[in-house]
Amino acid sequence: MDLAQIQKRIEAVENLQREIRDAKQMLKEELESDDRYREVYEEANEVNTKKKRIKEEIEGTGSNKSLAHGIKENKEELDTLREILSAELMQLYTEKQIDEVTDINGDVRKFKLSVKLMGRGGSGEGRDSFGKYSKE
Repeated sequence: MDLAQIQKRIEAVENLQREIRDAKQMLKEELESDDRYREVYEEANEVNTKKKRIKEEIEGTGSNKSLAHGIKENKEELDTLREILSAELMQLYTEKQIDEVTDINGDVRKFKLSVKLMGRGGSGEGRDSFGKYSKE
């Protein structure tokens, strides 16, 4: 593995990200300067605000409130289980160099590892061991 090649690729990725960010900003400025777009954008915001208010009213009544609460709790548990499973699969791969596991039903499930290059800031300040920003 050639470190110089990796460094060149990182630079190319960063250059393309910068180019995309600049182009998006230019496009955003063009859209915001168009009267037709601004008018429709404001109308859409008003409709979305009304939709959100109605949704909150419906979700806040009776059994809908308990359903929404149950959904929230289940999503939080699912996130936790996924993080634990990810760590366990990473450990399995590290220890045994395998990328398959048999599930409880006897089906063979293949998994893949994913690597993400973190930004230049510090040594992961404010991030957990997976590179995600911690909620604290």
